[in-house]
Amino acid sequence: MEELSDIKLEETDLSISIDTLVYGNILNITKDGLWLDIGKKYDAFLPYNELSKELKAKLEKKQEIDSIPVVIKHVNYKDGVITVSNKKAVENKIWEELLWAYENNQPIQGKVINYNGRGFILEINNEVEGFIPAKEIDVPPIKPPKYYINRRIEGKIKRINPEKNQLIISARELLEQKQEEERSNLWEKIKNSQIVRGRIIKVDEDKLTIDLGLGIIGIVEKDEISWFPIKNIRRYYNTGDIIKAKVLSLDENSRTAQLSIKQAQPNPWSLFKEKYPEGSIINAEIIKISGGIVVKVDNLIGYVPMSEISWGRPQDVKNSLKVGDKVKAKVLSVDDLNQKIFLSIKQVEPNPWEVIDQNYKIGEIVSGKVTNITDFRIFIEIKPGLEGLIPRKLISWERISNISDIFKPGDFIEAKIIDIDKENKKLTLSRRDLLKDPWEDIDEKYREGQNIKGRIIEKLKDGYIVELEPGIEGFLPYTQINFEKENEIQEFKENEEVEAKIVKINPRFRRITLSIKALIKEKLDQEMKKYLSEYAPPPLTLGELLKLKNNE
Repeated sequence: MEELSDIKLEETDLSISIDTLVYGNILNITKDGLWLDIGKKYDAFLPYNELSKELKAKLEKKQEIDSIPVVIKHVNYKDGVITVSNKKAVENKIWEELLWAYENNQPIQGKVINYNGRGFILEINNEVEGFIPAKEIDVPPIKPPKYYINRRIEGKIKRINPEKNQLIISARELLEQKQEEERSNLWEKIKNSQIVRGRIIKVDEDKLTIDLGLGIIGIVEKDEISWFPIKNIRRYYNTGDIIKAKVLSLDENSRTAQLSIKQAQPNPWSLFKEKYPEGSIINAEIIKISGGIVVKVDNLIGYVPMSEISWGRPQDVKNSLKVGDKVKAKVLSVDDLNQKIFLSIKQVEPNPWEVIDQNYKIGEIVSGKVTNITDFRIFIEIKPGLEGLIPRKLISWERISNISDIFKPGDFIEAKIIDIDKENKKLTLSRRDLLKDPWEDIDEKYREGQNIKGRIIEKLKDGYIVELEPGIEGFLPYTQINFEKENEIQEFKENEEVEAKIVKINPRFRRITLSIKALIKEKLDQEMKKYLSEYAPPPLTLGELLKLKNNE
């Protein structure tokens, strides 16, 4: 105590006091330290062990050094030496800054230089060391200690005592504050955004849970994952996958967002609608045949109703198609909201009735498949959607009682177009016109007065129709049947053979009139002539007649 009093007495003139901060310039560098001019009566000595790390580095690099801050540690009046410390001066300045940061709740920075099992040693400005408890080094999850070594950390001072060199720091508090700020900023950004990115943190059967960052969670329900049906989400998504999604709604309280992955992408049906407007012709592949036809086009599903399969009989066309076949189809409508595409196979080609005038003419010979047979006509399909009919009378020159005895569905027939009714979509054909008309050589085969045989094929109210040969018929009036009793009608059975005389042939009306009565009369006349020739007296000569007259 006496020594300290003596020093203070001598300091009065020297204006020197312990722990005073002064600045000095280098006078000389020795093996033990630096001699400095601090503007006092005595020079100051700065030992090497009292150099700050920054000053040591400058000396080693031989950098230019201006005035050096030092703190007076000891004054030796006997030897006239003042011992100073640059290290202490720098530390004091750092502690002052730390106290200011503590009092003003400001963050500090430092470098993690070690881990001691309980926490981390933080070096501030290369001189002062602080302590960060292990749980305060980061926000959870905390990484292994080696991750933080040599990293610069920013934190807040929790406790400070310069006299005891005590400095406790928390990086976690500042990180949580920043994280909350960033989370709020991110939330505001999400609120004002339509599309966000995130990482999948959980995959459930009915949804995906997305980390949008900083603890903000997004949920993607199963129906919002894809425009296409998904049975098993896990087949398509894994934890850790990065996804892009559209924000559907937000919950301010929980800071969670309802998201849609599919709506972050264009609606495939809307794209299809733009690419293929109504009326477009597309290529499609058949994937299912049921009531209609289901096809795939551009990875979308299209439907062809039964009525749009063919202009003709849809079932026939459907039976000729199979799964995997490629077909052309016309786009009828695209419902992008309900994800439905309606197509038509038949409308790829125009309705054959609309262009029938361009493709067919009266008198033209066509061929087709028998599709239906009734009692009075045959229907044949010339092409899908274009069907013609052959009335029974135009099937053949000969009379046909049962068409099905001659033709069957599926048979192919050639016929001649004899009428086109476009308005009523009726095409009348004749097979008969392609056959030889038996009436062409009627004069060579039949003549009036000729006796013929035929069979009864039909009974009318005034007579019978008799078939003389296929395609040639005669009419036998009731009045020409009974020779003796004209008012009595002789009954004939169908297919019964009769013999009669041709009494009239009318080629214009294609009519042959028959008479059994004339035949009988002819036979009777022939018998009478024969009888007279056998039993009557011989005829007189002219001389004998004159003789008889003179005798009178």
